[in-house]
Amino acid sequence: MNPTSAKKEVRTNILILLFVLATVIIFVSYLATHFTGETGIRSDKGITFCQPENAPPDQQKCFFTAHWHMHADIKICGEPKVLSYETGDLEKLHTHVETNKVHWHGLLPVSPTTKEVTDYSQMKMSNLFSELKVPISNSGIYDFENGGICPNGRVGNLKVSVNGQEQKDFLSYILKDGDHIKIEF
Repeated sequence: MNPTSAKKEVRTNILILLFVLATVIIFVSYLATHFTGETGIRSDKGITFCQPENAPPDQQKCFFTAHWHMHADIKICGEPKVLSYETGDLEKLHTHVETNKVHWHGLLPVSPTTKEVTDYSQMKMSNLFSELKVPISNSGIYDFENGGICPNGRVGNLKVSVNGQEQKDFLSYILKDGDHIKIEF
């Protein structure tokens, strides 16, 4: 083989290699963009674990953990309000990049003897809004208070429902996996 054809063959092989590499990168990027999700890592039933494992119950600390999601739709004076992305402590209630999807995969304390959760307080709806920096009270949300006038001239009143059920004491509501929260003012 003469030197010119050897150089041509090397260039051709390099171009083929670059084409194959670019194709693989594009394919992997496509899969990562369109088919990633939390399937396989989600544990909606949760697990309970105790440390140290082999210690008697009176010497253990036990916890419940799961990977739960809730969805929150907020409308203020008829206008949808989107929760901020990537907000909240990752060990508490927080958001990522999905619109109005709330995540939780923290730890709840569990009784070492009964294996039952002893304190659900971090799952209260009030903590959700605190973590996501949404000012809300029993009488208003953001800068809107019950009886206030919306830009469209209508009187506004705060209404909160979870899974279609109106919640009067919504700030004390204990969130669960799959809850759909609807807030309207």
